[in-house]
Order: sequence, then C-alpha cells, then structure tokens
Amino acid sequence: MTALALLAFVPLIMWLAQTALLKRHGLGVRWRLDSGDSPAVVREAGRIVTQVTLSAVAVAYPLLIGEGVAEYYARLLPLNDSMADFGQGAALATLFLSVFYLVWLVTDQVRVAPHLDRRRTMRKLAIVPFSAIFGALVEEIVFRGIVMADLLRSAALTDGSAVVLSAAIFAAAHYVRAVKRRWTILGHFMLGLMLCAAFLETGNLWLAAGLHAGGILVIMGARPVLKYRGPAWLTGASIFPYAGVVGIAGLATLTAIVSEYAR
Repeated sequence: MTALALLAFVPLIMWLAQTALLKRHGLGVRWRLDSGDSPAVVREAGRIVTQVTLSAVAVAYPLLIGEGVAEYYARLLPLNDSMADFGQGAALATLFLSVFYLVWLVTDQVRVAPHLDRRRTMRKLAIVPFSAIFGALVEEIVFRGIVMADLLRSAALTDGSAVVLSAAIFAAAHYVRAVKRRWTILGHFMLGLMLCAAFLETGNLWLAAGLHAGGILVIMGARPVLKYRGPAWLTGASIFPYAGVVGIAGLATLTAIVSEYAR
C-alpha cells in the first residue's frame, strides 16, 4: 500500500539523521532511535528532521496517487461549516480530561507539584497551545488523512478493519523511538480508535484534529505542574494519563459519544 510504503521510510531517515548527528558530536552509533542523553542540539535537530520527513510524506502521497496536493487537502480540511468541529472536538477532549484531573486531584491520585522554576514553567505553558495545534494537525494528516484514507481505499479491507489497523499503526508509531514505558500502548491504541472513528464518521480531519489538539493541550499543560501518585494501572502516568484503566474506559466512552455526535 502506498501510504505504508511511504511511512516505512520515516524511521529509516530519522535513524540516518540521528547517526550523522551523533557521529558529528563524537558519539557512537545507536541502533535504536534514542537521543535522550545526547546534546540538546542533536535532540532539536532530530525533531526538525522528523517534521520535515513527515511533511515530505504529506506532499508525496497525493502526487503518488495522482491527485494535486492542494485539492487533496482541501477535501480533508474543507473551509466550510465543518471547521466548527475542530473547536467542538477540542472542547470535548478538554472537558473529558479536565474532569479526570479534577477527580484525581480530589482523591489525591495526583498533586500539584511544579517540576521547574516559575519562569521555565510559564515559558513551557506559553507554547503549549501552538504545540497542540501543530502536533495534532501533523499527526492527523499523516495517520488519518494518509494512512487511514489509503487503507479505506483498499478493496481487501472493510471499514472496520481499516479503523483497527490504522489505530494499531498509530499506536505503534509512538514507540519507534526508545521510551521509558511500553505498557501504555493500549492507551494509544484506544486513542487511535477514537480519532479513526471521528475521521470515518465525518469524512474530514477537523473533528479528529480538534479532539487530538484538546488532548495535547490539557496533557502538556498539566505535565509541568502535576505529580502522579496513584497506581499507574489506574491513572496512567506522566504524559500518558489515558493509559490507565480509567483512561481507557473513558476513551471507549468518548469514542461512542464521538461516533454518535458525528452522524
């Protein structure tokens, strides 16, 4: 499939760029994508390479299937009344996660405990809205607008199979780089199912992107100031609050709400 073939090149290019950057700074080759303890310039350059590569995939895919880039994305991100779905999706995700955090604060599952000094905390919080919108749009274009759309075109797959496979690819992509924990993958899979359902029901990216952006906004906004105390299996952990039992159940409920709303 065209989209999966394109996507397979992304980690390869990321690894080649990582290797070149590490060697330039006198560091050894790493067979995993892992720049966690590397100089800041290596980590930042790695992020830029990743974004550039994903952007190249976004441009290449429509051309490879014989469509114009502008026409393809005009259909996925139409400038009409459906744009309101972005704000509604963001509001729904924000409300969903805010209720969770409130309950966890009241029950002492999490506590307010800033990790950084006030200046650095404020600086991080200031860029969260921009990171949320940009990150959500990039991931939705790649994983729903390209990968899932390509799977839906396949005569060998039903819509349901395309949703499940797309959600699995979305989840797995978050573990291409070395991570501290892998048990959170089920939470990513459930998140993928919700976003895929939003795309399937609406036929465009606005609702899925809004849900995604709202989630990033709350999670990244809470991360610098909250400390998890509850058991991880219940509340999730750090940047993955939806990976615990409560979060997964909540995502399943939210998926049903999104599917009903979008009809």
